Amino acid sequence: QLACPLDLGCHSVTNSNRESMDQPAPAGSLSSLKAVKGNPIFGFETGKVYVLEFWATWCPPCRQTIPHLTEVAKKYADSDVVVIGVTNEREEDVRDFVEQMGPQMEYNVAIDTTGLVSKDYMANFNVRGIPHAFVIDRDGKLIWHGHPMMNMEEAIDVALGN
Repeated sequence: QLACPLDLGCHSVTNSNRESMDQPAPAGSLSSLKAVKGNPIFGFETGKVYVLEFWATWCPPCRQTIPHLTEVAKKYADSDVVVIGVTNEREEDVRDFVEQMGPQMEYNVAIDTTGLVSKDYMANFNVRGIPHAFVIDRDGKLIWHGHPMMNMEEAIDVALGN
């Protein structure tokens, strides 16, 4: 599992690693995600912007980002932006947590049942901490990754052409 210090600096890779940006985002492993809340995700649909946010129920900084992600999902609801919280925890634990969060957690939540999604994103980009988000543009290209409360909305706006 990923280490998660008790501050907002829970990520080890910043957006300064530009050579890894603007490349096709790995989509093949998305079919292994099991939806706990929202619609199942089988791949990236052209024309939509995706936010994949890796988190865990036991991570205090992850819990702090949940209301922000809900705000982002609502703000961009009419703009074809899909927010997906991805965890690798037990389904029962995640379902209980999501239920407890109620309206504070109003975006898609999925379990990485095989670990392939985490490998395609977290491991491939040397990210060792959570929360950590990836923004995929309308053409399926990864354009940004970092802490979900640090410039993520700017990246979404760029992906939308705003």
